[in-house]
Amino acid sequence: MNAAKLAKKNIKIKVDEYIYLKTLHLKDVAEPYVEWLNDYEVTKFTEQKYFRHTLESTKAFVSQKYDSESDLLFGIFFDETHIGNIKLGPIKFEHMSAEVSYFIGDKRFWGKGITSKCIKKIVQFATRELGLKKINAGYYENNIGSAKVLQKCGFLVEGNKVSDLIFENKRINSVLVGYVPK
Repeated sequence: MNAAKLAKKNIKIKVDEYIYLKTLHLKDVAEPYVEWLNDYEVTKFTEQKYFRHTLESTKAFVSQKYDSESDLLFGIFFDETHIGNIKLGPIKFEHMSAEVSYFIGDKRFWGKGITSKCIKKIVQFATRELGLKKINAGYYENNIGSAKVLQKCGFLVEGNKVSDLIFENKRINSVLVGYVPK
């Protein structure tokens, strides 16, 4: 299956009674999304913290991912409210693997188990619908939340990149994790 064809479709994945993932479109880009990207507390464990985001730059990113042959960008929605994103990509069909990255931007939804549910669903989609055999992720070693979420979702630590990142003026490790379906 080709991600380029998938990205053009309106993929919608039900997570639970209130939460769903759907292909992110330009019409989904609004000021709250841009505000999340510019909020240090939201982005401190991501590379997004190094950029000043605008409505235009965010729309350009969403458009690029929509047109990509190797990335699927989903919005995380609670009812009809966009609360975060989860990206599957780059997808390497030649290796049947992909990266997963995510964030909940709307802080009202932090600590409610939403991220775990969404990761489980995106991994299920990746393995069942796309036939992928390996899902990878990474996190800053001091991001305890991501460590717990990924472990809860069946990801195993595969290694550390020692002194790979700078976080608040200190060198820290990045942790590499992977999921292989049973």
